[in-house]
Amino acid sequence: MGFFEFGRDERFPTQYDAKRTAVTVDLVDAGLATACIILGISFFISLLTRKLKTNVVIFTRVYTTILIGTLLLINNFGQEWEVGHINSVMAYKAGSVQEINGSVSLKIALRGINVTLKATPDPNGPLKDETIDYNERFEWVWDQGRFGFGPYAGLLQREFREAQYRGAPLPIIWVVDYFVIDGEGQRYGRFYRTAGWYTHILMWTTFPCWLLSTILFRSVIRYGAYFLGICGGLQLLANLVYLVVRNPFPLSIPFEEETLTTHFGFNYWCTFVLGLICVILAGVIVYMDMYHDELIYSFFGVNPLNSYDEVVYLTKEERQHLRRHQTIKQNKSMTKHGDIPLVEMEAAPPVDAEDDDEDVEYIPVYLKRKTVVLAPSVNRGNKPNRHRMPLPPPSTSHAS
Repeated sequence: MGFFEFGRDERFPTQYDAKRTAVTVDLVDAGLATACIILGISFFISLLTRKLKTNVVIFTRVYTTILIGTLLLINNFGQEWEVGHINSVMAYKAGSVQEINGSVSLKIALRGINVTLKATPDPNGPLKDETIDYNERFEWVWDQGRFGFGPYAGLLQREFREAQYRGAPLPIIWVVDYFVIDGEGQRYGRFYRTAGWYTHILMWTTFPCWLLSTILFRSVIRYGAYFLGICGGLQLLANLVYLVVRNPFPLSIPFEEETLTTHFGFNYWCTFVLGLICVILAGVIVYMDMYHDELIYSFFGVNPLNSYDEVVYLTKEERQHLRRHQTIKQNKSMTKHGDIPLVEMEAAPPVDAEDDDEDVEYIPVYLKRKTVVLAPSVNRGNKPNRHRMPLPPPSTSHAS
């Protein structure tokens, strides 16, 4: 007798009947949250070293980036852009006089709707042996389709007809019917589908902007801040588009005792708050890069040389006119971007090429990106290399 034959009379695998249960959690949201948690745990394990101060900075930077990216995807695929909930007495099935006292919940997403029906039957009634716990999702991605319920109709209409054939409870059919009808001034499904279409395009556009900001934060911090600000602005624009396009009239579905109405849900407000946070963070990072570049480069762990992309060669006399960092802090209005360029020099008569001293020694000076040099332009492209000193590293105490 083999191990798998113990306790079995038949000579084939045991078969069990299907046990149908109501949906308890959205699989997409659960999958995205699980991926975020796995990444977070992996980074946390890799940061368990003795360098506590450095690890705290890395922990903050990495987890903030992961959280923003995860929330972008969850808000894009989430089911709670609009929500509504009521408790009322309602008919249970078509063609039956039985009524139930239950709750109906409606969740409107960018790609469809989700309707939940829950009730506790009367223990002495005819429905005492029935479990009333239904959750049905109807999608409309993305074509409106032809009129009717045929093979060329919209996806929402075809799923609605399948639910009728399947014998879905009457309250669910009643709610979805308001989105299926497309005419006579009632076009809730069309407007919500259109709003979801434009909003999901904007939400998808925010994701590559977030990826680019994450990459650029490891090279040129200011450019990364620009893309993070664009990411936040697109989220705020998505909120505005959804608010304007979704429906000119508020959705109102009457039941016997109450009327089902909707209001903005978690995903809508999360997108709004996350967009504001991204814009504020971008502004703070740009400000820090302009006036406190040492701190922001230390926070992101980036080489400060990444912000220098030009070198000019000056004489010792011209070098003495460079403005020091403390002077710039007292009078920032003399510069355009807060960098430390050359000071304004008094106008001098032009010097002829033959009068230029060929033995003048030139000193290399770094210029930050977008530095405005307030000095007469000098073309020294014809100076030989023997006049140029070795290139020293830029000093953080001088803006050059």
